Amino acid sequence: MRSQYVSFKLARQFLIAVMPFLYCTPVFGQPKQSQKLNIAVLDFDSRGGITKEEATTLSDVFNSQLVESGEFIVVDRNRTKAILAEQGFQQTEACSQVECVVEAGKILKVQKMFFGTIGKVGRVYNVTIQMIDVETASTQLTESQNHQVDLEELLTDVIPEMAATVTQKITGRPSKARIVSSGGSTWYWYVGGAVLVGGGAAAFLLKPKPATTVVDQDLPGPPKLP
Repeated sequence: MRSQYVSFKLARQFLIAVMPFLYCTPVFGQPKQSQKLNIAVLDFDSRGGITKEEATTLSDVFNSQLVESGEFIVVDRNRTKAILAEQGFQQTEACSQVECVVEAGKILKVQKMFFGTIGKVGRVYNVTIQMIDVETASTQLTESQNHQVDLEELLTDVIPEMAATVTQKITGRPSKARIVSSGGSTWYWYVGGAVLVGGGAAAFLLKPKPATTVVDQDLPGPPKLP
């Protein structure tokens, strides 16, 4: 009986000793967080109704939103152009082809490459953004939208919102980037919310207070003359 008690005690001490190590291992603990993807953004290809300079500016905005999301390791745009230039890589309209994008990604030593096209037909802008896996040369994500807006709204609303959508599709989490616009639907939501909150506060402060009821009391009579 004593030997069984000693064996039980030793087994109990062993479990107490190794339990912390078991829970610290990946099998029993929380899953490791996935590492951030290394990415780069090429200049968007301009189509009819939009200039190359405008497409480049919109590419810069998309790139900035990906950086601000905090979800990726993004190669700086100026560094991207400098590295490609040093390697004799010339980004032309042909770089809207997958082979060209993959070649640029290998030069930059990134995992994913973003590129896109922006064009205008009549009063409608078409924006198509794709993500290419450099190793497999496969298109892993495509986001295409049509918007009948001004070019300014394309800059302040559409491109940032598309960047947020792309980020959420890749990570499964909403983007942390702040969408700042001077007009468009986003601006109206902010202003409308401010007016609603401000109006409610003003209504509370300006609400008339109930009148105070004065209760008649017996007043002392006039003093008696001597």
